[in-house]
Amino acid sequence: LAAASQEAIARRANVTQSAVRHYFPKKEDLLDAFFVESIERLTSLFGEEFAKVDKDPLSRLLSIASLHYERMLNVEDVAYFEIASAWARDPNYRDFRNEWYKRTARYYFELVREIHPDWEQERCHAAVFQIVTLVLGGWATMGSSRALYQRKGRNALKAMLLDGIERLIS
Repeated sequence: LAAASQEAIARRANVTQSAVRHYFPKKEDLLDAFFVESIERLTSLFGEEFAKVDKDPLSRLLSIASLHYERMLNVEDVAYFEIASAWARDPNYRDFRNEWYKRTARYYFELVREIHPDWEQERCHAAVFQIVTLVLGGWATMGSSRALYQRKGRNALKAMLLDGIERLIS
């Protein structure tokens, strides 16, 4: 991200550099918009999946996790880790990120409650913590910089992680 120039971004987006600078005078403005838009899109996809009442709650939960894993498979590890680092340093990003995590955890919590209405709230929260950890851990274990299971394809690793979530809930 530090090496990305507005010129390179404009070229990749197939727009003029002046168009980029018109809407985003500084590279930081462009990156802010990119990060926020990416998270809002993912949140919207989560919300759409959550609202699908024609699917059982376990299928919806696994679909949400799968959407998250798909995003991981389409984002370079270096970019993710730089973004995570920027989010950790900047209080505005940190607040935005924390709200996003809370929203995502609420989706998982509601679905876990639907799957297991007999579970106590504490057990549901523990399951959500474990699911979120399995999902977010995918950045390190499923991404292109992974140290483990380098010979397995990324989709095979995604299937393993989804299976782990399903076993956790079942």
